[in-house]
Parts: sequence; C-alpha cells; structure tokens
Amino acid sequence: MADHYSQSGHQRPERMMTFSDSVKSCLTNYWNWSDRASRSEYWWFLLFFWIVLATTMIIDVAMTMLVGFNLFLSILASLFLTPPVLSVTVRRYQDSGISWFWALVFPISLGIPLFMRGNSGVNMYGEPPTNTVREARMLDILASFPDHLLMAAKSAWRGRERVLAVFAGVFLASLVITTVLAYSVGLSSAFLQNSLDNDVFDVKVDFAEDPGPDSEGRTNDSVLWESTCDELVSMPEFSDCGLVYGRQGVRVSGFFDEAFLKPQPLNVLSVTAPVGNWENVSWDYPEVEDNGPPINSDRIIRFYGDGIWDGELGKRHAKDVIYGSWPETAFDAANNRTIVLPSLIASKAGVSVNDTIDSLTFTYVSDAIGSSSLTQEFDDCQGVEELNLDSGFLFCKVNMTVYNLTVAAIYQEGEFGNPTLLFNPVMVSDAVLSDEQKLILMDNDHGYLGVAVDRNQLPTRSTADATKWLDALKDEVEAGSYTSAGILIEYNDLISGTITFLNIFLGIIQVFDYILMIPIVILSFSVLIYGLVLSLEQRKREISIHRVIGGTEGALSGMILLELVVISMFAWFVGYTLAILSVPLVLDAVGFMSFRSGGIDINPTLSLTMTLLIIALTVGTALGFGNARTKEFLRIEIDEGVRRVSEKREPRTWLHVITFAIGLLSYLESWIQSNGGWGSVGSSGLISNFILNAILLLLGPFCLWIGGALVLGRIGAAGPTILTALLSWSPAISDIRRGLRGSGSSESVNRLAVIMLLTLSIVTLAAVQGYTGTIVDQRTTSAETGADMQVQFDSPVTEERARAEVMLAIQRAGDGDITDIDAMTSVADIFTNKKGEGSLIRTWVLFDAHDDTLIWDTQTVPQDDIDNAVNAWKNGGFSAGSQARSQLDLSSGDAGGLNPSETEVEPGLVITIEYTEYSYNFGPEGFVVTSTVTEADISYIGGHQWVPGLSSAEADQAIVVGESTYRALVGDTVADSYTSNRWFFELCDQSNEDCTDALRAVSAEIVNGNGVSAASDWSTAHQENERNGGLIFGTPGLLSLQFIVASLASVASAFVFLSLVLTQRKRELAILQAIGASPNQVIRLVLFEILSILLLSMGLGVILGLAIAESFNGFFGIFGFIFQLFLGQSAPISRELVWPWFDLVLVNASVLIAVMVALLYTTRRALQADLAVVLKGE
Repeated sequence: MADHYSQSGHQRPERMMTFSDSVKSCLTNYWNWSDRASRSEYWWFLLFFWIVLATTMIIDVAMTMLVGFNLFLSILASLFLTPPVLSVTVRRYQDSGISWFWALVFPISLGIPLFMRGNSGVNMYGEPPTNTVREARMLDILASFPDHLLMAAKSAWRGRERVLAVFAGVFLASLVITTVLAYSVGLSSAFLQNSLDNDVFDVKVDFAEDPGPDSEGRTNDSVLWESTCDELVSMPEFSDCGLVYGRQGVRVSGFFDEAFLKPQPLNVLSVTAPVGNWENVSWDYPEVEDNGPPINSDRIIRFYGDGIWDGELGKRHAKDVIYGSWPETAFDAANNRTIVLPSLIASKAGVSVNDTIDSLTFTYVSDAIGSSSLTQEFDDCQGVEELNLDSGFLFCKVNMTVYNLTVAAIYQEGEFGNPTLLFNPVMVSDAVLSDEQKLILMDNDHGYLGVAVDRNQLPTRSTADATKWLDALKDEVEAGSYTSAGILIEYNDLISGTITFLNIFLGIIQVFDYILMIPIVILSFSVLIYGLVLSLEQRKREISIHRVIGGTEGALSGMILLELVVISMFAWFVGYTLAILSVPLVLDAVGFMSFRSGGIDINPTLSLTMTLLIIALTVGTALGFGNARTKEFLRIEIDEGVRRVSEKREPRTWLHVITFAIGLLSYLESWIQSNGGWGSVGSSGLISNFILNAILLLLGPFCLWIGGALVLGRIGAAGPTILTALLSWSPAISDIRRGLRGSGSSESVNRLAVIMLLTLSIVTLAAVQGYTGTIVDQRTTSAETGADMQVQFDSPVTEERARAEVMLAIQRAGDGDITDIDAMTSVADIFTNKKGEGSLIRTWVLFDAHDDTLIWDTQTVPQDDIDNAVNAWKNGGFSAGSQARSQLDLSSGDAGGLNPSETEVEPGLVITIEYTEYSYNFGPEGFVVTSTVTEADISYIGGHQWVPGLSSAEADQAIVVGESTYRALVGDTVADSYTSNRWFFELCDQSNEDCTDALRAVSAEIVNGNGVSAASDWSTAHQENERNGGLIFGTPGLLSLQFIVASLASVASAFVFLSLVLTQRKRELAILQAIGASPNQVIRLVLFEILSILLLSMGLGVILGLAIAESFNGFFGIFGFIFQLFLGQSAPISRELVWPWFDLVLVNASVLIAVMVALLYTTRRALQADLAVVLKGE
C-alpha cells in the first residue's frame, strides 16, 4: 500500500491539458491501459466523446426522417471511441492508485473520476502524468489507426487457431446474451400485438362525472355527445370514433378498484320473431365471469351510432363476420334496422341472414346500491331489483323494447379479452331507438364513445413504450373540454388495461425463460474464457521474446489488446446481428425445432444502452481478461516465458464434489417425485418442506451441470489411462503407452474434456426437454379434445342425429380430405352405488369400439397398457379415479389385469354395484314413486387419470365401466336408444397437415349447425396448446436455440480447442519424430489419446445431460404449478421424458467428425514442419 502515496521529487503536472491536447493524447494512447491520466485529460476527452455521440445521433435521426435510411453513425462512433474512453478512464483511476476494476463497475457517464485527486508521487501504476503530448498532428494519429489495424490483422492471421478460439467465445456470448434480451423485447411486442387483435375498441370515453343534478361537463343530448367524436378524430392519434349505448360510465382510480364492478351493460332479456326457435336460446353467459371480474353474467347488447358502422371501426367488426356482411355505411345499417348476432346465439335460435325479429327486449340499470349500503332501498325503482352476489351490488333493472329488426350478419365469437366492455355482444343500429329511449339511456349513463387509436402510431416494440405513449395521450385528452357545452371526459384506455395484465404475466414468464437460458449463457462465457486462456498461453513465449528485444510493457499490452478488440468486435457484431434476425424465428416456434409463423410482425430492436451493455459483457470481458492475463505474463521472468514454464494452480476439488453432490440430490428428488415415490419414500420426495424442496429443484440442476462437468471432466481427461489399462493385453498398446508417458498437455486436455461435457450435456438437455414439450402438447390436446372432433349439443341427441349434423357440416365445408365419418362414440354418465352402501358414485360408460375414436394415452389407463385396459372394460372390468378409490376403499393390490388374447378378467377385487331407476306416476293414492334396482359384478383393474375429452377433475370422482356392465344395469332397450349431448368423431389422420386444415374447416361449420352448442377439433386445440407452449412460455423456441447453439459450440470447440492443444504440442511431436517414431506412429498416438478423451467425455456428457433433463423436470413442475395457479387451469398430463437418440447421435457424430478433421489437419501440419526449427522453438 506504500506505493500508493507520494514520494519526494515527483510532483503533479503544472499545466492543464487543452481540449485538442486531450483528444490527441487519448487517441495516441488508444490501447494504453498501464499508465496514468490527469483530470483534465479525462474531462476534455469525455466531453469530446459526448459531443461526437450527440452529433452522430442527430445526423442519424435526420437521415431517417428525410430519406428513411439510418446510417448508424452513432453506433460506429461509439464502437470507435469506446476503447479510448475506457482506456483513459482506467488510467484516471490508476492515477489515484485505484484498480482498473472500478472503472468497469462505475459507468463512465457518472464522471466519478472528475472528483478524484491523483497521487502526487509515484504509485504502483507508474510516474505521475506530465500532460505533455507527443508531437503529432491529429491527422497523423488518425491516419496511423489503419496501420495498427493491419498489424493486428496480420498477427491474427498468423495465429488462426487462437483467433478462432476467441471469435467462437465472443460470438457465442454475444449471440446468446443478445437473443435473451431481444427475446424479452420481442415477447413483449408479440403479446401486445396479439392482445390488440382481440379488442375492437381501444378507448371507452365517458363523462368525467356521475349523472346528477350537480354534475358538470355532462349532457343528455346524444347528438351533442356524439359530436365530441369530431374533435377527437381531428387529433392524429385517433382514427375513428362513434356513439355506443352499452355499459355505463367507468370512473375508477385504478384497474382493480371495486367501483369497476358497478357500471352495468345493457342485457338482452327476450326476443320474439316469426322464424327460429328463440325459446331455445339462453341469454345467460356465465363464461364472462369465468374470464374476468364479476361485472355481469348475461348476454350484452350494444346500440351503435353512425360512426361505428364505417371507417376503421367498421373494418375491425367486419373481419369477424362469417355469414352475411357488415353494413358498408351508417345509412345502410339504419335503413335495414340492422342487428348483428353472435354465431352461438344464431345457431341456437336457428336463424340466418335476412331473417326478421319482431321485438327485442333488453334491460338497462337506473340505479345501484353498493354492498356497504344494502340496508338502504331504492327511492323509486320502476323495474326489478337484482342482487349480484359476487360483486355485492344491488341493481334496479328496467326493461326497454325495440321492434322490427333484420339480421344483417352473423359473426364468429372471439376470445375473451379486456373485460371493460365485456364480450361478444348483440349489435344493433341505434336508429331502432326512439328519441325518448335515447334520452332515457343517456340520463342513466349508458351512452359512451367508442374510439379507435391509430395503431400504426402506437409503439408496439414493447409494453413500456406503448404505456408511455398511451399515458401521454390520456393526459392530453382529459386536459381539454369539448363542444360548445364544455363537456369533460373520462378517458378509459382499454389497451393500458390489457398491458397491466400482460406486465404481470410477462414478468413470471420472463423469470422462467431467463432461468431456462442460464446454462447456455454460462456455456458461452465458459467457451469465451477457455478460448482466451488457450489463445493467450500460446502467446506467452512471443511476449517474452518481445521483451528480450526491447518491447515495453505498454506496447506489448497494446499489441495484444488491439488484436483482441479487432477479433472481439467482429465476433460481437456477427453474433449480435444473427441474434436480432433469429428472435422472430424463436418466437414462431410451435414445437421443438418446429417453426410456424404466428401472423404477427415482430422486429425486436435493442436500445443503445442495451447494445453497449452487451458490448461491455462480451468485448469487455475479453479485454478485461486479456489485459489481466497479459499483465500476469509480463510479471514472470523472461527466461520462464521463453522456456514455457507455467504456474500450476491446484483446483478446488472439494468444492466441485460438493456442488456435484447437491446436483445429484436434486436429480434423485426429481426422479422420486416423478415416479410417485421410491421404496419407503413417498411421492413428496426426500425433502418435505415446500420452500426447501423448491429451492433444491430450482438450483439443483445447475449444480449438477457445473459440478458434474468439473468432476467428470477429470475422468474424461483420464481417458487414455483408462483405455490403456483396459487394453493392456494388446501388443499394439505398448508403443502408445510409452508415448503417453511424455504427454505434457494434461491441463489443456482437461479443459477440452470439461468443454465437451458442458456443451454435450446442454445439447442433451435441450433435445430431451424440447421433444418432451412437443409430446406434452400433443398429449394435452388429446386429453382435452378426446378425438378428432368433439361436438356438444343443446340437448341429448341420438347417434343418428349427431351423425347427420356432422355430415351436413362436412358437406358444407367441402374439403376433400374429410368426406365421411370413420367412427364415432359417446361416454354415458350414470350414478351407481356399491351394494350395501348409500353413497352414490359417478359412473362413466365406454361403449364397445370406443378406442377407434377416443385417443387414449398410456398415462391414464390402468397398468399403462391400452389394449389391456380396453379389453378389461369390455369384459366386466372397471377403473377408478383417486377419490373414487378412496370412497370404495381400493388399493393397488386389489387390481387384476387382462391379457389381450384372453376373454376373462384376471383375478381382481370384485365388487357389486347397484343402479336405481325411478319412475313417477299418479295413482288413486296420489303421486307415486317407483324404484327399480339392478346390479352387476365388476372387477377392479386399476386406477385411471382421465377419460379423453372429459373433465380430469370429474374423472377423479368417477369409475369407468364397459358397455356390457352398462347393459346389465339399464337393460338393452335403454342402451339401444341411448342419447347424449356430447359425441366424439374420428374423421382423419391428425398427423397429416391436410387433415388438420380440413378439421378446422369442418369445426367452423358444425358450430353453426342446428342444436349445436359447441365444437372443438384436435387441430385447433393443438394449435392453441402449441401457441401456449411457444408464444406464452417460450420454451420450444428457447430450447431449440439452446440445442442449436450448444451443438455449434460443441463442434466448433472440438475443432478449435483441439487445434490449439495440438499446436502447443508441436515440439513434443517433433521430439517423438527425432527419437525415431514414424509419422504413422505419431498419428496413431495422437488419435488414441485424443479420441479416448473425446469419446469418454462425449459419453459422460450425454449421461450428464440425461440426468440434468430429469432434474429440470422438477424445475418445470414448479413453474408449471405457478402458471396453473395464475391462469386458473390444471393439466392432467405428466411430463414423461422422451429420449431423442437420433438427434443425440447426429450431434455426437458431428463432433467426432470435427475432431477427426482437426486431428488430421493439425497433426499432419506439425509433422510436415522442419524438425530443427520446431525443436529450437522458432
């Protein structure tokens, strides 16, 4: 520490540097990291940097606005000036006796070095700065820069292997980090764009104050209120606006304000018409409350003013129309007295386009009382009082009727989006309302303005940018008053409400995805550091020779760092560009290594700050490590460097072993939980505490990966020793054993083994989890849909009626890939009880040949054998869900079985179930209830998880029996006349792309069939599950990226690092030749040594990867549980791992080929060299 303080005879400079002197000095010392810099030199050059940066940014903006082309001058200026800025910052810190490390910790923009006093004497970094500048013109300094670059390029070409090592490390680090950051931006953009497609209106404009005698800024004149649209649309941010009679004014302080539940929509009550069966239509819409807050659970209606029917809002409505057409103008809508119906309502009523409606009655709300005031009463409720138990509000609902409507169009009901305006309304022209009715609705706050934002101006690059733009627009609009009446408005931004939800969900998703990408980030930096170590060690002797001939420390550091920065900057640029281009592809992933465009235009860009951060992390790491390593070389004695004497550091083996042991514990815990227990250990695992278990499952896989690579890397590096011991009996091994005794590259070989373990284990992890995710998507779809198509009817129908409706839909679809029904079935639902017990058990019935239609999975059937279970159900067997097993007191030991070739159930616990049928009639003594009890013996074959197409939660409470048992209970007459409101259909092969398109077409037709309430097809459901796996969770794309990057890293590392290792051994190979070894013997020796290391490392890497994949199952389980809680969903599918051996063999074969090429290329080049030159070390 004494070196940090001043010594006599050394003073601070007497003069300050000028602006031009500072620029000259910093450019002259472009790569000087070892001296000291004064405060004035630092200040003037920092000022110069910001002036250049600001000027180039202004030019970039101007060029973009004028000619639409960005020259990226600001980025080029940053790249050129960042090295000297970092250099002068480091020298400024060193002037105060502080390590260069702090220059990287504190951002240079803070100007911290400006306030630091320099040491007045010599310190550990040298003499004080003199503030004198080498006499040279600025032009000469700039002109010399290309010469320096050329010198660095020539040096790099001479050591191509080390260049490739550095390039590979920086490239991978840049690619991975940029992809992770850009992926976050792209995911945010994709979410935002996708959510915009679900909503027609972007803004709901209400009056600023509630209606009342003392309210200001309101009007009940609908014409005046609608004229406000003219002023709004005159603003460039808005594209369309119109009056809507619908939900009451929303005036809340936040998205989660309880007052959000008070404003009510208009609800349809009844319809009378000369055509259709409107009595069959239910106006209840409980799905609304399932997908949003408890505002209202009835079908809503909106009356649209003139501004809604045409323009941008008209286009947005028209895109969902499937029958008829959206009115082209407001005049057409008014003249036709238009009504537009949701497809579900139209199909239930059995009406079509141009059908007429005599009358439509709806309700509006005239008053409301909150839960805190329910003891009060309405002063004068002219309608019906209705209490919403979920929200706690009491409403006064009054009826209103409109007449003589004509169905102009039927639209496809969309997804549930922002709940502010509620969902899927009946839409009617406000021309059908009388002036008196409009006045009543305005007085009761049911009139608002629906506004469309110009979405081309909305920044969709990220939710943060969009929120900033929308908040500024909201403040601007609410600040004004409108029309001559001075109307004040409440601006309800629907897009911001959607973004609020997105930000919460995106936060969870991004944490999951970032953790998932940790291994590949660590891998990229491992390749970078190992590449730098090997490349710099190769230059140790070169540095020492330069010192012998008079090279200064600053010049040598500058030479190496200049080469590093040229390689690193080029590698960063290639990785950065490739990452930006690949992110849209990653977001389009719908399965592992499967990509399909989602129809969303994503162009993720990173800010200048983020770009500079990536440069600092990649290029900065390379320069920082290179600078430290170079200084270490410069500190050793010259003769040690020439003789290549290296200092060996003892590895912390104990830490590696502990880390590996924690990882193995995580693997064992995950395996026990996924297999439902092990021996005396239950399904909860070894650690019952939830928090400790979650921490272990989250961190354990990383411990297993890193610790396993470090521990198993030693075994891989010992491959030659292990193999020679195993093959000691062979005479061919004796020469190789003698050659191996002189091998002096154990440390480099150990690094190579570790890199192979790291890369190939990640390849295995990504492939296993990626393909597993794809299979999980398929299994989830089969469990949800149950068959190619599931159709639900309003009421139970016969098989013939269900077949006829689906055949009509097939004919209307007109797709040649589906022309007939291959098979169909249903699942009967009755209640039985165990004989002698009164509690009822839900009993599902599988009809014979159900397996031709239903898509069964080995996870759900007893004993994991589909054929076994099908035959067992057919021959009097039954399975039970978990709750049903408890109710019947069944255990796993009670289960029997059946071989497919047998006709009788193997011995299992036999129970008798009873079915009670009730009949009701009037007799002389009044109302008489008669019951008939039948019974059947059934044999237990095991537990089931779910039944395809039916609720997995209900399956827990049910038993499943076959048709023979059903007929024994209900009789052949009832069984033959069976009706159901749910039927399943086998139509084509889902694995065929043509079949998937045909299924979607038939599904779109069947939902509009007579009496059909809902339909789902395997293709659409699978696409949705893929989207949930691809767009929402992002795992398929990220795992595909991991697989590709790790595969490239393994192949490139094998070639580059092996080339470096063999280049270091040139002298050793020359000695073998000098003592009489033939070239073939040398090649055999090298092949045996390296291939034994690589093959053993590759095998261990795959095994380690399989273990990590199993450990990551716990990680997926933890986050899967969080997602299910957040989305209110549950998935019955267990994540059983899939082993993609073909892909693993392909990658390992590629690595082996790369190794062979590197071995033959480098070894032959070494053997062709002049022995004398190599032995002298020249």
